[in-house]
Amino acid sequence: MTDPRASLFELLEAAVADGVFPGCVAAVWHAGSILYEEAHGKQATHSDCSTFGQGVERGTVYDLASLTKVIATTTLAAQLVSAGRWSLDQPVPSPWASACPGATLADLLEHSSGLAAHREYFTMVEPFDAEKVLHHVMQTQVAYERGTKAVYSDLGFMVLGAWLERELDSPLDLAFADRVAFRLALEGSPLPALAYRRLWSESALKWDLERRIAPTEIYASALHPDGAPSHFDVRSQRAALAHGAVHDDNAYVMGGVAGHAGLFGTAAAVLEVAIAWAEGRVPDVDLATRDRFWKPSTVPGSTRRLGWDGTPGDGSGSTGTSMSADAVGHTGYTGTSVWIDPAAKGGALACVLLTNRVHPVRTNTTIKAFRPRFHEAAAKLR
Repeated sequence: MTDPRASLFELLEAAVADGVFPGCVAAVWHAGSILYEEAHGKQATHSDCSTFGQGVERGTVYDLASLTKVIATTTLAAQLVSAGRWSLDQPVPSPWASACPGATLADLLEHSSGLAAHREYFTMVEPFDAEKVLHHVMQTQVAYERGTKAVYSDLGFMVLGAWLERELDSPLDLAFADRVAFRLALEGSPLPALAYRRLWSESALKWDLERRIAPTEIYASALHPDGAPSHFDVRSQRAALAHGAVHDDNAYVMGGVAGHAGLFGTAAAVLEVAIAWAEGRVPDVDLATRDRFWKPSTVPGSTRRLGWDGTPGDGSGSTGTSMSADAVGHTGYTGTSVWIDPAAKGGALACVLLTNRVHPVRTNTTIKAFRPRFHEAAAKLR
């Protein structure tokens, strides 16, 4: 009989060899036990990187991209709902209401607020000015009638991040560090296991930190024979690659701290947050609130929950057919994902895959087809 653990190991090794991503760290937890936690491949495959050829370790830190939405922003929002400081039907307040008239907190979390999916604000704003980006968000025309459909929107989580900062009277990175990471013992030293990396300047990373962070995109025109993409103007003039600076371009010009992107972390740290949600021990979030945040959206055609995403039911999602209809999770543009199946046979299941598939360029999208294979192999471990 084939060993499921060996099969998962070989699948991830093959993905590295096939160029799905340079390297990765994968972690699988089931019913109280970690079944898999291994590093594969290299941090960087492009010689311009200081960590070129360096092997990935279990403690390698990755740019988590949109996992920020669930790990940081959604978790902080759930704390406020659990404490009674926010309600899900609470209207989005001024000045952000101008971007999504009539929208509520639940609308933002379910991606049904009327806000557009994405806009290239980084072409309009010089680093690092979050207020100017938010000003442009508030001037963006409504894309559809709220509540009529789900449109996955970075803009909505930019608004949520700003709203959280005002409510908590704290910058988002400090609020997350104090209210979530510290409470779950995820601070780490010298590099936090889970944290934002605020961009105050273009100063280089110290080597003891740089060698622990997987680089993302290389900003070299030679890698784009059809012409330099729009994000080159803001990036290539300042740094030849993204290494310890957030890959998301709007989050970059916002200074690295935003509601939609900006977190960096290890697979073990992401898994710990997932386990805390699965076991109902997220700091200051009661079980009733946790369950409400995992309840499927009633928006037509939506797979969304509050902050979290769900499975489409036909096997077409990133978990394939490996998880139940109760599963919740999220993916990140850089090649990251976290999924929790509270109804898995024998107890809750959590799977984390962190990669830098955007290295050396973001046009490599083969991870989309790989994700279901990973989750199906991971589910066989239990």
